Amino acid sequence: MLTDWINEGNIELIPYVKNWRDAVETAVRPLITTKAVEQRYLDAIFTLHEQIGPYYVLGEGIAMPHARPEEGVNKTALSLLIISGGVEFGSEENDPVYIVFALSAIDSHSHIDMIAGLSHLFCDDQKINQLKNATSKLEVLEIIRQF
Repeated sequence: MLTDWINEGNIELIPYVKNWRDAVETAVRPLITTKAVEQRYLDAIFTLHEQIGPYYVLGEGIAMPHARPEEGVNKTALSLLIISGGVEFGSEENDPVYIVFALSAIDSHSHIDMIAGLSHLFCDDQKINQLKNATSKLEVLEIIRQF
């Protein structure tokens, strides 16, 4: 279940951010704080974005910034940022982004269950819309508890 990974401590709801960099930094911050990743993990995401574009914008309004395990991952973890005003990531088809799941994976298989839960959530337009419009961490937890 996604609630094995997401809790009140790694959910943030904010009205807006200045740009995609601030969104990614805000989303990854809980992973740095809990030492799931090192600062260089965030730097790697920024570098990749600048090199190849917003590779982690997965669908309309949804991003999942991540980098390779060797870029400073200490443990598999997930955090969630909801930006009610949305932010442009430079993904023509999927901007603005409102929901940002920051993911760190220690290897290529430890996060399979997490990804399965996320993919079910991403396919449920009604739940994604509810997440986008959530106003409290408890409301967010109620929505993701189903996945």
